Amino acid sequence: MRDADRFTRAARFGTFEADLQARELRRKGIKLKLQEKPFQILELLLERAGEVVAREDLHKRLWPRTHVGFDRSLNTAMNALRYVLRDSADNPRFVETCQRRGYRFIAPVEWIGDEYSSGGAETIGSLAVLPLRNDTGDPEMEYLCDGITESIINAISRLPDVRVMARATVFRYKGREIDPQKVGHELNVRAIVIGRVLQRGEDLGISMEAVDVSSGWQLWGEQFHRKAADLFALQDEISRDISARLRPRLSLEKSRYVTRQSSQSSEAYRDYLKGRYYLNRMNEDSLRRGILHFRQALQKDPAYAPAHAGLAACYGLFGFFSLQSPRAVMPLAKQAALRALEIDDGLAEAHASLAGVLKTFDWNWSAAEKEYKRALELNPNYATGHHLYADFLSALGRPQEAIREIQTALDLDPLSLVISNEVGWNLYMARQYDGALEHALKTLDMEPDFPAARHTLGLVYEQVRRFEEAIAAHMQARGISGENPASLAALGHACALAGNRDQARSILDEMQALARRTYVSGYQSAILHAGLGELDVAIAELRRAVEE
Repeated sequence: MRDADRFTRAARFGTFEADLQARELRRKGIKLKLQEKPFQILELLLERAGEVVAREDLHKRLWPRTHVGFDRSLNTAMNALRYVLRDSADNPRFVETCQRRGYRFIAPVEWIGDEYSSGGAETIGSLAVLPLRNDTGDPEMEYLCDGITESIINAISRLPDVRVMARATVFRYKGREIDPQKVGHELNVRAIVIGRVLQRGEDLGISMEAVDVSSGWQLWGEQFHRKAADLFALQDEISRDISARLRPRLSLEKSRYVTRQSSQSSEAYRDYLKGRYYLNRMNEDSLRRGILHFRQALQKDPAYAPAHAGLAACYGLFGFFSLQSPRAVMPLAKQAALRALEIDDGLAEAHASLAGVLKTFDWNWSAAEKEYKRALELNPNYATGHHLYADFLSALGRPQEAIREIQTALDLDPLSLVISNEVGWNLYMARQYDGALEHALKTLDMEPDFPAARHTLGLVYEQVRRFEEAIAAHMQARGISGENPASLAALGHACALAGNRDQARSILDEMQALARRTYVSGYQSAILHAGLGELDVAIAELRRAVEE
């Protein structure tokens, strides 16, 4: 290390931190397994970041007495380093190969001196905010407790060097009696934040505390008392207090990540929380109610960017789930996302919603990827963003990148049914059927009645020609999801491949009857006709789907 940096103890890059004294590499607070030789390579590359480190320099420093087998040893160590960093030689984010010369570390590096860790409270690198308990006695206040929890998670997760468990994972603990230490060990985090909400008339009280997982000690506790009309400011204050305990020496710039107040109307904020509550339930009726509440929020505050982003997400899901014709809803999703970004370009969710429209409706791949990357730059802890970007990469035939992204999403949201299933889906798209089968079954262990996992399981069984098991899985998915066109199409396709053409025809008739009552994409019809070997009709249906 350079003389000027002799007191430096660690380096940060991306979501990683390399502690050169302890010889440890962490990603978002989680210690990673990395052998000494790859760590030494990383250390040398970090010391000379931006410069080409010659192969001869690596030879002298790491293998000074080795002449035979150096190339093989270096390649093995470099591959191990790239694997841990989730990096790629073809599309590098951190380590670039300079042909026949050596390697260069291309990402920005922040050196952290001893002064960062001395004096003041200890830094917390990972935490989970559990759902606030509703002690109001009013079931209608669930939206308030859920909304405040989600707002705090979203605010804290914008900090680039703190690993925050995502909403879907922590909400698996909602309504349960919990032991903070046990939950912390299950989620592999340093601290657990718990709280409860009490309202009497116009008075709102929230108590919050953070618990050290390793010791069980209280790291921080606070009581907040405000009028219900001051709800938005109260949530803002809680986020600031928690962040102050996370990073005692937050810069002013980083503290702005945490608080993005965008409405002065407490009524608009309440409507927004109700909209988020219904959006997260992700069924047709709830999405319609979500749209209603987001619109009500915008009537009270037309410049409320998060409400525009919520509308974009609802309309996008209507199109994605084929609940309405994409022609009808995708332009509305795009309009809402663009309006949100016009007001506040720092909303990761709005960038992701816009990316979804650009991907599935405009087919503007380069613009979509730019928006996904911008969303993840703004919020590296955005598990849904990593999941959506993974699906995008899968669609473009970049399976290894997709698998890295979906694994990042799973690290951030390990108890999410959707993301767990999407791991299986991305492995299916990469034709890694053993892994896809394992993850589909793992998801069903978490929730046996999750139709998307049954659907994925059926698709995998088809590819390995286990048709009877495929039919059984698709029949279960259909039984859970009702008249879902995707379930009907998959079941019919599996029956046709298994030789049950009469049953496939019956399902086709059922789908055509459904199409007379509601929207059914030509894509679903094409799947069934393809299974029956009616390729001309399948192509015509695909063309209809393209038109729509």
